[in-house]
Amino acid sequence: MPKTDRRVQRTRAQLQKALIELISERHFDTITIQEIADRASVGRTTFYLHFHSKDELFMSCHTAIVSEFHSGPFLPHLTSRQELLSLDPPAGLTSAYRHLKEAWERLSPIFQGKDGALLLRRMRDSSAQEIETNLRACFAQTESAMPLDVLANYLAGAQLALVQWWLETRRTHTPEDLAHIYHRLRRAAIHEAFGLTDSR
Repeated sequence: MPKTDRRVQRTRAQLQKALIELISERHFDTITIQEIADRASVGRTTFYLHFHSKDELFMSCHTAIVSEFHSGPFLPHLTSRQELLSLDPPAGLTSAYRHLKEAWERLSPIFQGKDGALLLRRMRDSSAQEIETNLRACFAQTESAMPLDVLANYLAGAQLALVQWWLETRRTHTPEDLAHIYHRLRRAAIHEAFGLTDSR
């Protein structure tokens, strides 16, 4: 990897870490870009070389933490129709749950901070938009019995609530268990919405 790329990644990681630390201490809306830059030991100009806004940095924190969440709501990724309708969950979904379990110590300050509800809602909204886009692409020629924005928000909310419950209560369900359970629930909802059978 080129030295420049490593330097960019290191700076972005510093900024992400700084924001996560500040969120655990302060109200998200009161945190300034200057405070983030100071905490990360970089200049304000450097901040803008990497992110256009505080919100963009916030979303990148989650993207970085759950970078393996290829089939879940936290990372934009186009899941194929075949993957969505398969009896088995996509491999990326299982690895994503494993990664989230390992990364919980880094995630918990965000979820348990003063703005936990607000931040989770932003994640849900972003996820729902990605899911809706995915559904429209995969089922462009299939009529839905319900509005796709409703279905997308249902799936995003269910996934986020399931992950939050699992991590906070430290249940004994394995990442493999959660991947299979969520995938079955998602698959059932998609089948119902589009009037599909197992052969379709």
